[in-house]
Amino acid sequence: MSKHYEAHAQQVVDGFLGLLDEQAKSCISESDLGELAMLVEAAISTAALEQLERAADDVEALSKSLRKYAEYYDKS
Repeated sequence: MSKHYEAHAQQVVDGFLGLLDEQAKSCISESDLGELAMLVEAAISTAALEQLERAADDVEALSKSLRKYAEYYDKS
């Protein structure tokens, strides 16, 4: 995973911690927070890769359309 995703995941975890009162925070271990950060990072990565795949599919469809247009283009 990229450092960018790691940093963003940590920001999400920090934001989550900011919503909790001190009693709730005291019930969460550093290990739990590390696992939460990894889950958030995986979710971010998955979402980014899904969007990249959709964009690649769009480019592929455009390429096919352009190739078809070029094959039947009337040059006169």
